[in-house]
Amino acid sequence: MVLAVAILSACSNGQQTDKQATADIQQKPVKKPNILFILADDHRWDLIGKYHPIVKTPNIDKLADQGTVFKNAFVTTPICASSRVSILTGLTERTHDFTFAQPATGAEESALTYPSVLKQNGYQSAFVGKYEIKLSGEDSERFDYFKPLLQAKTEQYKGKELPQTYYIAELAKDFIHQSKSSDKPWVMAVNFWNPHAHDRDEELQFHYPEEFESWYQDVEIPPAKLSSDADFAALPEPLKQSAARIRWQFRFGSPELYQKMTKRHYRAISSVDKAVGMIYQSLEAQGMADNTVIIYTGDNGYAMNERQLAGKWYGWEEDLRVPLIIYDPRNRQAGGKEVEKLALNIDITPTILDYAGVDAPKSYQGQSLLPLVGQANDVNWRDEFFFEHMYQPKRFLIPPMAGVRTEQWKYVDFYKHDHVQLYNLVEDPQEQFNLANHPDYAHQQQQMAEKLAGYIRKYEAARSDEVKARGQYPNSQ
Repeated sequence: MVLAVAILSACSNGQQTDKQATADIQQKPVKKPNILFILADDHRWDLIGKYHPIVKTPNIDKLADQGTVFKNAFVTTPICASSRVSILTGLTERTHDFTFAQPATGAEESALTYPSVLKQNGYQSAFVGKYEIKLSGEDSERFDYFKPLLQAKTEQYKGKELPQTYYIAELAKDFIHQSKSSDKPWVMAVNFWNPHAHDRDEELQFHYPEEFESWYQDVEIPPAKLSSDADFAALPEPLKQSAARIRWQFRFGSPELYQKMTKRHYRAISSVDKAVGMIYQSLEAQGMADNTVIIYTGDNGYAMNERQLAGKWYGWEEDLRVPLIIYDPRNRQAGGKEVEKLALNIDITPTILDYAGVDAPKSYQGQSLLPLVGQANDVNWRDEFFFEHMYQPKRFLIPPMAGVRTEQWKYVDFYKHDHVQLYNLVEDPQEQFNLANHPDYAHQQQQMAEKLAGYIRKYEAARSDEVKARGQYPNSQ
């Protein structure tokens, strides 16, 4: 009997201890993660070493191997200014209505950018690198640490000349170091200019640290898909005369030039990868690596001689698709998980807020990616999305377009130039055969056109009163 009582007493004490421990854990505040968002300029989805036979990106590969890779990530606008505002606001271009040569993004949209929201919820916020956008209000309302940069080959840092890519990394490291003295968690956007071309430097175009000069030197770059004279000839006149063809002349206009410029582009990507490694080493040195979520992506895709074009702007996969990797060191089960569902640049904003434990504003048009990062396989998710490009510069031709992509079909309307594209992505993943205006696909084309019209109505209706009051929408249909 005494033994039984002792056992019961021991069990009872153990249960009390367990309950007390649980209560202590529940009462102890959970430390919020730091969030590092890294954006490369013109980095398309397939130019990552993990998935490419030539490009070397060991640091980005490590994030992919230990994190979650979104294999079908896209931007809703394939041009830097609009895409970057979409990332900050969680809104499509059709709603925020910002691109080059437009007024600043409205006050409401600007106030609900993720740095503003997190700053109001106890986070330090920082921005380093390419900005080149206009938001309403003061930058100090959004950022505690703000280092915007115009494109340059080199910068001065502590009396030493550095390639700009490394300079951006050093500024990011400075913020990480100084934030160690604060009890607040932080969110930082690091926006690299590379691998974007230096458009005015027609001879070299892509720049990188000297140490990469020998990289890819002895490699033969395979031809781009659909890069024959016949593929170019099949394009409509507005695309043949567009900026994408003009820039093609001095980027990929001969086999020799294609080899030279493609290798330079790859070197610029590899330099971004090294800078990513530099920043990560700083996180480790400051003891922050185990509690910092890292998100890596590009602001749009990039045509590398496909259809004998260069640049982005249009609706083909090479224009719209970007790499997207989320590495959460606290999630040790991810380990290189690959997600096939459609992810968008407008999902990044609610995802960042979700990691911070902050509710996303109802105006956001993207969805948090955290359910897909987790182990759930039955997440209710989108199976199509809207994309567009409304920029109409005066100095050269870039035909605006709007479209819808489902898992099987893609419809693109170049509405100012009477040209429509319809592709069956399952049977024709290279988008070689335009089925628009083919009688056998008239019903499918009509369905996709109606989808597109519905998205345009939806996203225009979501504009704030300030944006609606502008009343002109020079870039709209």
